[in-house]
Amino acid sequence: MPSTSKIYALMTVKNESDIIIETLDKASVWAEKIFILDNNSEDTTWELLTKYAEGNPKIVLWGQYGGRFYLELRQVIFREYREIAKPGDWWCRLDGDEFYIDDPHQFLSSLDEDVDHVYNASFQYYYTPDDYEREKNCGVTNSVTQRLKWYKCNHSEIRFVRHWDLICWPQNTEWPCNLKKPSPGRIRLKHYQYRDIKQIVGRLQARNAPNSGSSFSHEKVSISEWYKKRGFQLPEDNNLAELRIVEKANLSDSNEFTYDDKVLPPIYFLSFKKKIKNGVVNFYMKYLNKFLFKL
Repeated sequence: MPSTSKIYALMTVKNESDIIIETLDKASVWAEKIFILDNNSEDTTWELLTKYAEGNPKIVLWGQYGGRFYLELRQVIFREYREIAKPGDWWCRLDGDEFYIDDPHQFLSSLDEDVDHVYNASFQYYYTPDDYEREKNCGVTNSVTQRLKWYKCNHSEIRFVRHWDLICWPQNTEWPCNLKKPSPGRIRLKHYQYRDIKQIVGRLQARNAPNSGSSFSHEKVSISEWYKKRGFQLPEDNNLAELRIVEKANLSDSNEFTYDDKVLPPIYFLSFKKKIKNGVVNFYMKYLNKFLFKL
């Protein structure tokens, strides 16, 4: 990636007042702009964002959206601001509770020019019995990135896509439909999805609500299935199980942050059928997009 390339982050948030400012502080180091859509937060997230944006020119508030969450919402933000990007720049899916271990600029600049998307290695932090007891006895006294130490790297998704002239990201799709070549390596990040008792309860309620749509299938399972899918021991105490508390024996606290490619979801390379589809899409974008239905 040339040194002049920029990274534009697309963020959707909901009820993340406890962590959002810390996330934005860290991401502002490497992101040229961070475009944010608030999905009808019921806490002080939106108020914090509006105040924070006044002092940080990298923050662009798309606004608030009152409908149900769906992963394709980031396409709405992309469509609004796509003209800001130049070929060779990158779009990042930035979640409100993620912190990068690898420097995105350094990682992306090391890639071959024909690589156009990157998967992450997500080091997922879990609440342990010790964290639970500490909060019960002392409350929450400092930031989640200082409190939580135990994780498991057990998930991977696309996090970056390279911008180019023929990029095609249709409505209601999670990513552009003509991605060509993934990076063989994954960019590492920390994911703090379970942060304190109140937040965990709210998270589980929101993701299992009737109006939560088809997203969050990883949370819409029974308690026993949740533990089984992650390879964790089910706590004997049902109160701990309901809060998705995980024993430290199932986790790691190493500062080396190594991951095993074999246990993560696979990186998908283009099949012959997908290459043909990409050719059709690219032809449309190059010759017909200006005259027919604009994508």
